[in-house]
Amino acid sequence: MESLVITDSIRSLGMSMLGDRGIRCAVAMGIALCVAPTVCAEPDQIVINEIMYHPPSDLENLQYVELLNSGKSESDLSGWSFSKGIKFVFPKNTKLASGRFLVICRDSKAFVERYGRDVTVAGEFEGHLSHNGERLELSDASRQTVDVVKYADSEPWPMAADGHSSSLERICPFAPGDDAFNWAASKLPDIEAPAGTPGRVNDSFSSNIPPIISEVTLTPKSPEPEKVVTVEVVVRDDRGVKAVEMFSEAVTSNQVSPPLILGMERVSGDARNGQYRAILPSQPEGRLVRYRIKAVDTTGAERTSPASNDLRGAWSYSTFTNNNTARVPFALLLHPFEARRANQRSFGEQTPKRSRGQDAFIYVPAGGGDVQTFDFVQAPRRKGGYKVHFLKDQMLRGMTGINIIFEGPPRFVLAEPLAYEVYRLAGVPAELTEHVRLWVDGQLQGYHLLMEQPNKSFLARNERDTNGNLYKVIWYGRGVIGMHEKKTNLTNGHGDLLAAIAGLKNTNAAAQWAFIEKEFNVDEFLNYYAVNMCIQNWDGFHNNYFLYHDTEDTRRWEIYPWDEDKTWGEYDGGPRNYDWYQLPLNYGMTGSQRPAAFGGPTTGDSYVGWWRAPGLFGGPLLANPQFRQRFLVRLREVSTTMFTKEKIFPLIDAMEKRLEDEVRIRAQIYRQDPAQALAEFRAHIQSFRNQVIHRQKYILDELERSKR
Repeated sequence: MESLVITDSIRSLGMSMLGDRGIRCAVAMGIALCVAPTVCAEPDQIVINEIMYHPPSDLENLQYVELLNSGKSESDLSGWSFSKGIKFVFPKNTKLASGRFLVICRDSKAFVERYGRDVTVAGEFEGHLSHNGERLELSDASRQTVDVVKYADSEPWPMAADGHSSSLERICPFAPGDDAFNWAASKLPDIEAPAGTPGRVNDSFSSNIPPIISEVTLTPKSPEPEKVVTVEVVVRDDRGVKAVEMFSEAVTSNQVSPPLILGMERVSGDARNGQYRAILPSQPEGRLVRYRIKAVDTTGAERTSPASNDLRGAWSYSTFTNNNTARVPFALLLHPFEARRANQRSFGEQTPKRSRGQDAFIYVPAGGGDVQTFDFVQAPRRKGGYKVHFLKDQMLRGMTGINIIFEGPPRFVLAEPLAYEVYRLAGVPAELTEHVRLWVDGQLQGYHLLMEQPNKSFLARNERDTNGNLYKVIWYGRGVIGMHEKKTNLTNGHGDLLAAIAGLKNTNAAAQWAFIEKEFNVDEFLNYYAVNMCIQNWDGFHNNYFLYHDTEDTRRWEIYPWDEDKTWGEYDGGPRNYDWYQLPLNYGMTGSQRPAAFGGPTTGDSYVGWWRAPGLFGGPLLANPQFRQRFLVRLREVSTTMFTKEKIFPLIDAMEKRLEDEVRIRAQIYRQDPAQALAEFRAHIQSFRNQVIHRQKYILDELERSKR
């Protein structure tokens, strides 16, 4: 285990920087350390030095808290404890030498596998560190508080420590732990993976608290092309600020300008607490401008804003103006470093996620409004388009993840958003969607579908507990576990899922129904399956949906739609005019039989493009007599009050009107006949209207027939 480095680099600060009180403190400790305005450390001072509260990919078993003895002599921690937040009592004969580190963790085996055996682990704590922030309190054996940290997952606390690989590191062990400006993120790795510095000197260690940079303001807030921009900032440091500088660069899709370095002038206050200003030169239309601020105090301690180890590499603005007269928003993706990464990057969906994004997303609303600039996002390619991951403090309409796609035939990007509209009408949480005209690195790509990614922000937007378990149900996975891809709480296993499946297998209908009522949001499942039946989502009974389990509040399961492109009469091998309306009302339930294919047998290798075996959830639910009865009642309600010409035709008409021009533009881009593309588009639109009319009639006729 390494000792705290307190030698040459720190001594070089010089005793002259410390003042009389600092000299007395340093002499007492044998080191040249003192921090203003805080009191210098006394011998045997134990501090909370590092916190890994949210490992990436929700690897909760890698949570840990590190202590540091920043005093002069060894300390006996026997009987010391954490009683607020996590719970842990240090065992007898726990000693911590001067300048040494000690870790407590949630899972010692997992910790050792990740960080090695050289880090001393005192034991495993009870409970878990909250992802949202909480108070940690370290007490000595006499129950006297020794150190307190109340961290948070929002500014001024660093985002990089909130699930993006970094830990929270105390910058200066001799300054208070309850000051957010005394904490920083550990160094970010290139690829998202648990990082941090347990058992060694913090990446962010400083002998003084560096200058505090706050209140960064931009004037005007929405800069225009060819106009200068004023940046102001407040900088505080009790030792006095020596210099404040700003570094800026202009970014386009294919180049980054040489960095511009500007000294920031103090316009009010003094060297201890002053306001500083600099003027950024004008930029032409369509530039992304990034700028960082660095402040240095009289001791040489420095801080940058944004912090060098955080997710946002710089503050940003753009000079894109809203000249959008179309009926859909514009979306512009910039990959400033795409060429640099091209030889190292795979564009498949399994590409490892980078810790920090370097891309930018510009959103230009239709019909006027402010242009929104989202910088340092991650926008990797995916099949049929791009994924975009936003920073959580700058989301697009509450979304942290979106897909921008044009995958498969044009009908797919029409059917999918229309399906989600029907789910929402019926009360099912469904992804936000809209069509956008897309540019990628300056090249027009035509209209695409922008679609929300189900994740924690999706849960939050729909007022669900983000601590619950979210599963994506996929057809190509092996076995039950493989078919249910876990998206949250990755280390907690699939125990709740397996228990739910086991409970649904109860052959006693009454006992099975009691289990369903207790464990499932019955109304939400009824709504989901009713809409599935209306839009003939033949693939959404068996797979291609998300399951959510609220593990803390309602403790019930819910189901959310996904991958709705092959709906509204579309299936593999189906008629090209999409005039298929006969999905049986018993489809998806346990006991339903495979239909004959083209007059062939119902067993063996006969193939029906829309047939899927009953799903692990849908099969037993739809076959349970009590659930079945309620499902048929709800299906009638949805078919007569929601899946109607009055409710759905206006949605179809509005989509047609929005996209007519976009269809022509896209055809021109890809050298297609605009008139033919428009004719095909209108045929698709009409087929959706036909589906509402004929599918509704089929459902109601079948419901009436079942009464006889």
